[in-house]
Amino acid sequence: MGLQNLVQKSAMDQNVINQVLTKIHQSIESKNTLLKNLKYSIHHATKAYNDAIRVYEAKLTEFGIPPEELGFQPLETVTSTMPAGLVSS
Repeated sequence: MGLQNLVQKSAMDQNVINQVLTKIHQSIESKNTLLKNLKYSIHHATKAYNDAIRVYEAKLTEFGIPPEELGFQPLETVTSTMPAGLVSS
């Protein structure tokens, strides 16, 4: 049974129904915002990790150490490989 059917069959006051629906809508919006912020945080952390790996690999190469020896594995991400301003030259 859907929410609409439940509301129609209930004997609740329309004002109460509207308040409940408003609270549900606000709760869903709040959770969607939270999910959006968490996704951003994951992308940000993944980008920082991958950028750090690129910097470490470049330094290892400068010192004649093959980067494969340490086994750094970049994470899959939808972010770019452009510098994020996290590392200065």
